[in-house]
Amino acid sequence: MRDLEDVLIRTAADFGVESGRVDGLTGVWVAREKIAAIGVRIARWVTSHGFAFNVTTDLSYFQLIVPCGIADRAVTSLARLTGRDVGRHAVESKIITRFCEVFGRTPIAEALSTGTTG
Repeated sequence: MRDLEDVLIRTAADFGVESGRVDGLTGVWVAREKIAAIGVRIARWVTSHGFAFNVTTDLSYFQLIVPCGIADRAVTSLARLTGRDVGRHAVESKIITRFCEVFGRTPIAEALSTGTTG
């Protein structure tokens, strides 16, 4: 989980956004706002994990719920923090690059050019 947070912290930095961890709370934070959520599920001896990195997310929907069960914190997006529409493919390419750095892998050139793995 901490390695996934590191991937997303590095990705945010690629777009000029300083982010980090908050003790006791999983995810990636910019001050008191969450920019990325990470989840893990274990069922029938199978572990699934994933993350949501808010790029151009419509943040108004988060006013209808308590995101991640944390009532005293807000949610933000890369677009809101940078003041511009950040292209999803550019972010995906950076996530792939940073994931490979953190996990010691070599990116596939096609994934970097399209920003996707499939």
